[in-house]
Amino acid sequence: MRFDTLLREESKRRYEAAGYWRGRTLLHALDDVVRLRPDATAVVSPNGRRLSFAELDEASRRVAANLAAWGVGQGDVISVQLPNWAEFVVVHLAATRVGAVTNPLLPIYRESELSYILAFAKAKVALIPGQYRGWDYPAMYQRMRASLPDLERVVVVGGEAAAGMRDYAELSAESSFPLPALEWDANDVSVVVFTSGTESKPKGVMHSHNTMMYATQAMPELLGLTHEDTVWVPSPVGHGTGFVWGMRQALVLGSKMVLQDIWDPEEALRLIEAERCAFTLSATPFVKMLLDCPAVQHRDTSSFRYFGCAGAPIPRHLGLEAKEKLGCELIGMWGMSECFVGSSSRADDPEEKRWGTDGRAMPGGELAIFDETHTRILACGEVGELATRGPHVALGYFNDPQRTAQAFSPDGWLFTNDLAVMDAEGYMRIVGRRKDIINRGGLKVSAREVEELLGRHPLVNDVAVVAVPDDRLGEKGCVFVIPAGEAQPTLRELLDYLEERGIAKYKLPEFLVMLSEFPMTPTGKVQKFALRDAVIEGRYSVHIV
Repeated sequence: MRFDTLLREESKRRYEAAGYWRGRTLLHALDDVVRLRPDATAVVSPNGRRLSFAELDEASRRVAANLAAWGVGQGDVISVQLPNWAEFVVVHLAATRVGAVTNPLLPIYRESELSYILAFAKAKVALIPGQYRGWDYPAMYQRMRASLPDLERVVVVGGEAAAGMRDYAELSAESSFPLPALEWDANDVSVVVFTSGTESKPKGVMHSHNTMMYATQAMPELLGLTHEDTVWVPSPVGHGTGFVWGMRQALVLGSKMVLQDIWDPEEALRLIEAERCAFTLSATPFVKMLLDCPAVQHRDTSSFRYFGCAGAPIPRHLGLEAKEKLGCELIGMWGMSECFVGSSSRADDPEEKRWGTDGRAMPGGELAIFDETHTRILACGEVGELATRGPHVALGYFNDPQRTAQAFSPDGWLFTNDLAVMDAEGYMRIVGRRKDIINRGGLKVSAREVEELLGRHPLVNDVAVVAVPDDRLGEKGCVFVIPAGEAQPTLRELLDYLEERGIAKYKLPEFLVMLSEFPMTPTGKVQKFALRDAVIEGRYSVHIV
């Protein structure tokens, strides 16, 4: 398949000369470890199975040979909808060996998402579980096959293959078929990751070997990680967070990867203790769940050094509690599928920077705050749209020139839709989304500002503020609250609390909805469009003053 990318010769020369793009692939990193420490543990699977680096290397070669025998080669897309199982790691390495493009997919996706993604990506092979969390994946794929003419083979892992499907044992069997002699170009597309959670038609983000390898080379240099630091992987490897900062980060480090396929804080703490885990990157709410788990008092987490937090700000009390109970440092980061991590705090940053901001630009990268026209960079302290540029940025959206042109500028800037502010030292803080602004009669209200204030209310455990349509003003604010206990705050109490803190009256929300939980993306972000739709459709009980 042909992948039209935004690779520019000027960028290529600059990033190669600076050493950010080193012409390496994940297989080069694996070869290094197999040569130096072949018997070291590479993967610990949730079922207790362990693979050494030599075993992982051999398993990926067998799968690659069988893929090649099936006619899978350079530019073909392999969709992998597996949980955090060792087979995912093997297949991604095998796909790289034959020059295929990996398309990671979340296990929670169903026909609505899959029928679009698989068809759009022209996936040639898909790998799926037999059963996972009570869901019959082969039956679902059988229902979709007729509408997916490019999907030649479906391989079932850990269950019975349906008619016309292949068993993983067949794909992983010994094969005498020769592996292709590839002409490696580290600027070739290696991965297509589809965005999730905010749009009806997700975008296929194209990353090359170079952009992928840059990310996992830069993070160890920032935090001082080595092959002795075990990487705990609780985030789904079917999503960019777990795929890059869990699975690929461990492989590039040459360290042990500990996979957790079903989130359970008690099991997470057990794994941290038993496997001496040192690093993970996940959404900030997962830290709180660890700290709230009673088992945290009885587990030895002294090995745990860093928890990279993305997707939500780090409250100062959470950073202090993590140091006290877990012994780890919380590191503020920001990223998205289009750049994975575009900014990060450093381990030696002062607390107000490490927790109170989303960090500084990654080495070799740039951050800037632009005005609405995308033509003027704003001064320090001004709120505008965050843009990033550098060796971490994707090469555009697959087969989507219109949305590529909207997000990527000709001179390399990626415009993120995130609203942010930057200080004089280059530390950036996300303050909301362009779509997360309430346009109340022409006055713009930052939902994030209101959320940060209400999040400190003693009766509020979690909060989200969303714009809802209004015939007179265009939009009004609706606040969604998960109470901290049995007592529920009234809208009047919340408004009084905001006014006591000096917020302008036009920023006050007009509606309140009480919930027990929020609809979330798999990476811990609130699906605000779902909240908005539910209010519009009358599915929630709405309180007014």
